[in-house]
Amino acid sequence: MRETTLTFGPQGDLLGTVTFPQADSATSTPPFGVLLFNAGVIHRVGAHRVNVKLARALAADGVATLRFDLHGMGDSLRADGRLSYKEQVVADLRAAMDLLQSSTGARHFALVGFCSGALPSYWSAQADPRVSAIVLYDALSYATSLSVMRYLGLRLMRHGFGPRAWGKWLHVGLRGVGAVVHKITRRLAGSRPSATAQVSDEESDDDQRIDRLTLGRGLLALAERGVGVMVFSAGTDFSAVNYADQLRQTLGLRGARHPRLLFAHLHDIDHAVTTRVAQQQWIETVRSGLLQLAPTQPSAPPSP
Repeated sequence: MRETTLTFGPQGDLLGTVTFPQADSATSTPPFGVLLFNAGVIHRVGAHRVNVKLARALAADGVATLRFDLHGMGDSLRADGRLSYKEQVVADLRAAMDLLQSSTGARHFALVGFCSGALPSYWSAQADPRVSAIVLYDALSYATSLSVMRYLGLRLMRHGFGPRAWGKWLHVGLRGVGAVVHKITRRLAGSRPSATAQVSDEESDDDQRIDRLTLGRGLLALAERGVGVMVFSAGTDFSAVNYADQLRQTLGLRGARHPRLLFAHLHDIDHAVTTRVAQQQWIETVRSGLLQLAPTQPSAPPSP
């Protein structure tokens, strides 16, 4: 295995590390390349260095990876501001594909979207035909009546029924009411004329919003087009998503069974894959999913 850190992009202001396949598989072109990037503001190494560990595990499978920082994150410089957030992250991911293609020969790419990286992966799959698979991890939080009941039940068992517990529930209730009032206030404020900067912020927020059924239809359309889609979530945080099949249900895909559309819920890991056991389970889930969703005809790649 060999790793090289370099700058790339039209202005040379992005920075990433290419992990090449092990020497015994380097003589042939990798079946596909994998892009690993920021989760929130976390550096390109990923939560608890999980991107590094995944990249080296994939190298043993003959798969090349590029872990890199998006503009304004980690070691990459800030963008010039000419593009919207959505346009910029898609441009960054396309530049990363260009680099991995030129350095390894890979012509198909899988994008692993950890938390906030999920939507950029989805947008890029719609924009660039070189994307052969996307992984969306723990980014979707569409609740159901069952998930709410399970969440409240766990909290009730954890806090008990004494005066101290009721104090906690009162605090949670007041905080919830405050959040609802704040949301209503923002909606009402959004209907009135606002300053240019506020409009810009609102447009940026809109990039992050997507109706769950619209997203579900979009994911199924990608699968039917031949793009592999894997959606999975963590279980020990027991938050808005806390049981198997919840995301398939809320995305309107309960009856959609497609070989290139995978769902999983890992009951034994937390969102940030804190423990070594959680990291190993996360890595193996992503690795096996990527290998299962590998392009069926890597010798005939599409043009970017």
